Amino acid sequence: MLRAGFHVADITPPTGAAMPGGYAPRPAQGAHDPLRVRAGVLLGDDAALAFVGVDAVSLKSEDVLHAREMAAEVCPVPAGSVIVAASHTHTGGPANDVLGVDSDPHYREEIARRIAGAIAEAARNAVPAEVAQLAGIAEGLAWNRRWHIADGSQETHVDPSREDVIGRAGPDDPQVLLLALKAVDGDFLGVIGNFTCHCTVSATPGVSADYPGVWSDLMLRATGAPVVFLNGAMGDITQVNRELDLPQRGPEGITRIGRKLTGESLKLLADATYDPAPVMGLASETISVDFRHPDPEQLQRDRAMVASRQPGDYSPEMVFARDRVLLAEQIEREGEQACELICARVGDLAIASGPGQMFCEFGLDCKARSPFAHTMYASLANGNAGYVPTAVAIATGGYEPTLCRGSKLAPEAGGQIVDAQVRLLEALA
Repeated sequence: MLRAGFHVADITPPTGAAMPGGYAPRPAQGAHDPLRVRAGVLLGDDAALAFVGVDAVSLKSEDVLHAREMAAEVCPVPAGSVIVAASHTHTGGPANDVLGVDSDPHYREEIARRIAGAIAEAARNAVPAEVAQLAGIAEGLAWNRRWHIADGSQETHVDPSREDVIGRAGPDDPQVLLLALKAVDGDFLGVIGNFTCHCTVSATPGVSADYPGVWSDLMLRATGAPVVFLNGAMGDITQVNRELDLPQRGPEGITRIGRKLTGESLKLLADATYDPAPVMGLASETISVDFRHPDPEQLQRDRAMVASRQPGDYSPEMVFARDRVLLAEQIEREGEQACELICARVGDLAIASGPGQMFCEFGLDCKARSPFAHTMYASLANGNAGYVPTAVAIATGGYEPTLCRGSKLAPEAGGQIVDAQVRLLEALA
């Protein structure tokens, strides 16, 4: 019989902590709402799985590995059977290095310990349970943020009324997928929830979990149980639509999106049927993909610019120059990018995860090729390999393919990642 448990831990940093997600450090002015780690553990007869959602812009792979190993020492879930995914909130704490903002080692260690503790507590909380696999749609919340331009290029976040703008350059994914767990005695335990959109809505001066935090809090009020959030292939997906007059930024924006996701979730739960003994399994593989290399002449100019940097210079030109220098050092040190891919199944629903900030096209491709009725796609899981744009996007420009530590993989990387994930899903079917 299945047993399941959930636990929520606080990772809100102190006032003044740097919020990554922009070019320069933004000292947090308190907390608009708390940042949390949410963990769900499923213990079956043949497999033990843990799913962890973290309110952070991204996580370092070594921190995730550290957390999983600590958890495995004190609970029955093996370290390799844990999927840890960052929500990509741009109003989180200093959990990773992003452009001009460096991570805080003390905060990173705190997050790792809270992840491990949440997994262990969720396992201790586990009770006989049943699971439902649910799929719905939440339209009108997210759109592709890249646009075709008349000269053959692509741009990010343009004004669609411009005469040279032809149309959106990629798809979106409004699907909402849930793994809902309830105790056999009827008490609701929690939800693993999957939706696809950048967490760039909150725009608050204090830290915020963005719309996933509102979604989880509203579900907690309605059902007594939290949402472990896994963000989909949202690399080119935004909440911004200049053609609609709806709240898209700030507290009103995160509340609107959180309410709509909650409404769709409650609608799905109303008709849910539960299985006390779902087939469970896990398959994983670490693949190596090539980097895109900085141009040697550009790199020489970048090094000269960084050497002459004045204190407080966080101009885009300086930030990207510094980042390319650091990327060159990473390439020399590592040679290739390791991408840990973990796929799991619970009944007829599968979860495909990897460390890339995948473009939506890749997530949809994985879902279409999956042998399962429904497949969650989880980006920024078990580390951070940066943006994974399509080869066409890399060739035609825009923000996301700009070479830096946050966008560094070769044009074929996305296809290689999805091909490997599909192989893992087929092995689980």
